[in-house]
Amino acid sequence: MFYANSPGRVARAILAPVLFVGALGWAGASPATAAPTVRGHLLPVPAAGAHRQISVWAVDVSPLGVVAGNVEQTTTAPDGSASYLELPQRWAEVPGVGWLRQQLALPAGATSGRVNGLTDPGEAAGSVTLSDGRAARWSIDGRYTTLIGGASTSVTAVGPHGPWAVLTYDDDIPVIGESELVTRDNVRTPLSGTPDLDTGSRRSVSSVGGPDTAIVWVGEGLGQGRTSRPVLWKAGATLRFPVISSYFLGPACTSEVQADGSTVYSGYLRDDGEIAFALVRHVGGVPGADITLSRATGAGQPTGGLDCTPASSADTLASDGGVAGYLTDTNGRQAAYWDAANTLTVVAREAGEQSASGVAVADGGRMVILAQHDDGTSRVSLWDNGMRTRLTTPAGWTVTSVVELTDAGLLVANARNAAGVARPIAWNLTGRVAPRGRSGV
Repeated sequence: MFYANSPGRVARAILAPVLFVGALGWAGASPATAAPTVRGHLLPVPAAGAHRQISVWAVDVSPLGVVAGNVEQTTTAPDGSASYLELPQRWAEVPGVGWLRQQLALPAGATSGRVNGLTDPGEAAGSVTLSDGRAARWSIDGRYTTLIGGASTSVTAVGPHGPWAVLTYDDDIPVIGESELVTRDNVRTPLSGTPDLDTGSRRSVSSVGGPDTAIVWVGEGLGQGRTSRPVLWKAGATLRFPVISSYFLGPACTSEVQADGSTVYSGYLRDDGEIAFALVRHVGGVPGADITLSRATGAGQPTGGLDCTPASSADTLASDGGVAGYLTDTNGRQAAYWDAANTLTVVAREAGEQSASGVAVADGGRMVILAQHDDGTSRVSLWDNGMRTRLTTPAGWTVTSVVELTDAGLLVANARNAAGVARPIAWNLTGRVAPRGRSGV
């Protein structure tokens, strides 16, 4: 069952599937013209207690506006010892009610669980802890769990309607792991068998674009010498992108992959004997074609790239081909947008911003900018075809990461307060806009 922001707002007789369908239908409204300020709202979370601290992170958003995330609950016993518990969650916004929270059910014997992704309709997937971690997916109403992996497995990425990418790992040797795609009918396709995939010791999927498309990160080496490279897998054929993640060079980045194999990647590569930093649009699957959006081979040259965490795929490629990223030049780092025709627009930083990057994108030329300010905080704004809209947070909260901007206009990010507590924040950019001049939340 989904839980309202305050008890009693929704009759207990309303079943989760009814609320879920209502939330999905409402979230698909068309976006409206942005205004100078839009207020964000903290998503509801379980209550903390005198000896219990709650931190919550969002991890994914479905196109229809369902949000998935995890509660990390730390309980301190009278003797000072602490216990840790992780619980999977979903949220949906219901007209006239607000945001509702649902704790996803755990199977019998499970002590905790984690969600890592959603299908387009909002089915969650991740892992549950029995005697060990087991890959799992949840039913559309969140009440039933299906185990789809053996011992020491987890779902790392989810396709629009499946399949599910299942990683089998080794608790004692974290640099080892194998991945496979698992369909709803339990058909399993190992992601191996090509030179691009078989050279590494760990293969982990960061994005699934459809039944036969995925981004696989192949890792090899140990310690500070360890590297990982993204590989595009398309119906059994593979293409290794030339960028490399390493301790010394920093992360390579990819956008989420689309069903036809289109994606964008950035990072250091070796090209004709020289080291370059490149931002490249890849189209056409395998082998496909590369279109260079930015390439720098020496100090002082403008450098374009994507903003991401290592071995992940970011929400930086829109369905209409728009790309969100950054350009670093003599003016420092500024948010940048490339349209489907590969035309670059650099968004000038505003007063008080030390650096800025485009970190999420939606169709129609919309980009979320995450900027670091002189006071040490990070703030977000919406850039929409040349217009910037300030997105405010509740007092005392600063944005730490952006999860996704949907084409329907829902933005979800994670924030932290001075006590180190994390919470997800949502902005509805579909027309519910604060009057001009208001900046509070």
